[in-house]
Amino acid sequence: MEFHKTLDLTLVSAKGLKKASSIYGKLHVYAVASISGTGYKVQKFKTPIHKDGGSDPTWNFPMKFTVDEAAGLENRLTLVVKIKGARMFLDKNLGEVRVPIKELLQGVKPEEKTVQNVSYEVRGRYGELEGVVSFSYKFGGSGSVYLPQAVRGAGGHASSGNGFGTGFVDGSLITNVANSGNGGVRRAKSFPTVSKRVFKSRVHSPLVP
Repeated sequence: MEFHKTLDLTLVSAKGLKKASSIYGKLHVYAVASISGTGYKVQKFKTPIHKDGGSDPTWNFPMKFTVDEAAGLENRLTLVVKIKGARMFLDKNLGEVRVPIKELLQGVKPEEKTVQNVSYEVRGRYGELEGVVSFSYKFGGSGSVYLPQAVRGAGGHASSGNGFGTGFVDGSLITNVANSGNGGVRRAKSFPTVSKRVFKSRVHSPLVP
């Protein structure tokens, strides 16, 4: 048994993506969000594709993660948001955001139950600024659990509850991915360790109706 928190996260939008347009027009842009860490099963969700979203795609896509609170506070878990442009043969990498779960946990005071609105810089392979991603999040109460509840995706399908982060999202099944046993979170070479926060605000409305 381990103590977990639920993390309700809505991936809202991206702004100013520098590589999301070409001579053929605006790319169809989507994002893949995941939480991973050493010895931790990856939880992963994919947003719907914003057709012709180009440099400023909007998703407003809710997702629910289960977070090992102790691992998060020990800085062993990372939220990764990868931005991609859909293409016929090979999707284009537009950059990514990396945020320690510890930072998100510490951004909420114990007595607060409000949604946090944050924005982080999108960075390219060599650390270059590629835009900004905005999302809102809220942690649920702690509990002693063995497995998380089934996660319901955009298609209205629930997972079987037999693993972390398994569910139908955007019509596609996103399943568990075993973390590499290399002593740390897998990273693309030359990607920055973490992303810089742009701003933070609070709202009092619920994250998910």
